[in-house]
Amino acid sequence: MATDDDPPRTASETASDPVATLLAAGDHAGAAQLAVERGELDRAIGIYDRLWRFADALPLALRLDRRALAVRLALDLGDPRHAGEIAATIPRDAAAELTAASAAFAARGRHLDAGHLAERAGDRAAAATFYRRAGNLVDVGRLEEAAGRDHEAGVAYEQARGRAGSDDERAAADLALGRLLARLGRHEDAARAFQRAMRAPPFHLGAGRALIGVLLALGYPLAANEVAIRLRQEKPELPAALDEIAALEAVEAATGAFPANALGAPTAAVGAAAGRRFKVLRSLGAGATSQVYVAEDTLLGQEVALKLLAFGAAGGGAEGQAYARFAREAEAAGRLRHPNIVALHDADPAAGLFVWELMSGGALAERLADGRPLPVAAVRRLALDLLSALAAAHDEAIVHRDVKPANILFDVAGNAKLSDFGVAHLADFGQTQTGGLLGTVAYMSPEQITGGRIGPAADLYALAVTLFQCLTGRLLFQGPDVVAQHLGEAPQPPSELRAGLTDAHDAVLARALRKAPDERWESALEMREAIRRWPTEATDLALEPPVAAPGEAGPPFFTADLGELVPLGRSTHGLLFKRDDPRLGRPVLVERRDSPVVGAELVRLRALAALGGPHVQRVLALSDDDTTVTYELVDGPRAALAELGSPVAAALAEARAAVGADATSVVLAQGGPVLEVVGVPLEPASR
Repeated sequence: MATDDDPPRTASETASDPVATLLAAGDHAGAAQLAVERGELDRAIGIYDRLWRFADALPLALRLDRRALAVRLALDLGDPRHAGEIAATIPRDAAAELTAASAAFAARGRHLDAGHLAERAGDRAAAATFYRRAGNLVDVGRLEEAAGRDHEAGVAYEQARGRAGSDDERAAADLALGRLLARLGRHEDAARAFQRAMRAPPFHLGAGRALIGVLLALGYPLAANEVAIRLRQEKPELPAALDEIAALEAVEAATGAFPANALGAPTAAVGAAAGRRFKVLRSLGAGATSQVYVAEDTLLGQEVALKLLAFGAAGGGAEGQAYARFAREAEAAGRLRHPNIVALHDADPAAGLFVWELMSGGALAERLADGRPLPVAAVRRLALDLLSALAAAHDEAIVHRDVKPANILFDVAGNAKLSDFGVAHLADFGQTQTGGLLGTVAYMSPEQITGGRIGPAADLYALAVTLFQCLTGRLLFQGPDVVAQHLGEAPQPPSELRAGLTDAHDAVLARALRKAPDERWESALEMREAIRRWPTEATDLALEPPVAAPGEAGPPFFTADLGELVPLGRSTHGLLFKRDDPRLGRPVLVERRDSPVVGAELVRLRALAALGGPHVQRVLALSDDDTTVTYELVDGPRAALAELGSPVAAALAEARAAVGADATSVVLAQGGPVLEVVGVPLEPASR
């Protein structure tokens, strides 16, 4: 039961408490209703619970965000599906809630669901126990394999095969066993397991791709090609190269831990195997220790980036160090939620798998590859975005330690986001550099090079080096001894290398690039405030569309043909429309003004375009005749600025000063509150 009705009360207490009075009179239903009216929801839940009125108690538990209790009440109500939906909303870091929900499922004999939740809570031992009770031995084997106990995993897969009640269940066990054997180098045994698994239609494709891989490893390319010919009859879009087909199977093997199910938990169960969560579309790139793929995530309904480690948690030496970096990246990303940090949607570090937000706009390194500087306005906006991201990381006691152009990515709208926290330090500031030079020397602070104590100032130094390159088109130090230059040479002011830069640009970077950490900016927010005051009257502050990603013919959405415009009403200055932009893959907001944007209003619009930061609606483009403005379309419910609490209002103070005193409409977006630049708020239905 959730709680007792009420503790014993004295006569005087009962007289002054109308709920207790009703309870004493035996009117429990009336007492519960009165407790709800008085806002005493916990008390009402306890009364309803004792009355077995779970349908009345459940919505109250949800209102209080007591999800584990709500799971138990839904199960008591005889609605396990609703219980599963509630459990799926419990975040992975809420271990106590997940454990309580797992216990509720287990107490009612639903051991498979209990295992899913225990695994999400990080209790693999309990999860394995529940999976075994559910007869789900393939999942038992998966957990054993993830823990590095390959022999125990193999035994579990063999047991699953022997106890299978259908051809599909037997094929699922064969596929899992074959993958284990292939990883251990037992390719002939793996080939036999994959051949057996191919007999079941739901596993024909995955097992066939895996068979191609082991046949290639055994030196039988002709046999592998024969299998590929048969597979293409089922799936004509398979890659032409055999090794690429085998690579897709490697992704399938890793992402098989993440099929969609009601509890959002990993499982290798047959019922989920036919509807795997990811559809791998293409390779995005590879490094020494990992491979990245673009995939369609059927659970999130969007394309994502899958990052796969080339080995498991049990690796030693260099592999062990790389795995540790992987685990740190997962922990850091799990603690950070910020619109200028690449979002981590899901992760299984033990399986060496990340599910990242897909950044289709490429990396900053690609935009600097030709040695030309970026527009000053674009650099200002980039700096504001990245300093917001670093401030969020530093607030969580995370030092990135590898800020550089390769780790700064862009989405399709040109928004910059910080990525790759693999060398980040997750504990207290002041740790020293270990494991060699873990960053890139060209962007590394003096204290990192010498093995000194590292704090947020190291990130500000690296960002300043990056901004110097963005403003001038060249690295801060040219060598040949870059290390000695970082340690002892004063940087050249950027204004000496590019016309139009000012003393303000020089001063901000000079302070961030001081050799002693305690002489730099005290915080990312302090440096951000200084950059926010950079002049915005320079000639290159026209409303330029975002820089095209490599390989694109032009800017992401700045085209002559605006496409179909859906009317939304009027703003202060003209007509508003929504347009679905095919290249962005999302809608934008178009304002056709009654008259051209000129004078002070043009200056204001240019300043807004250069503003950056997560709390202002983006100004994306201005037409050649200055009459049509394109904005980002921000999703979320709307509220008046005056209605918001003080913490939110404080966060928007700077943004409102830039937008103007008439800014009163706020969108409560997923990444935080956003002030609207346009004057008329949109109704949610118009989206």
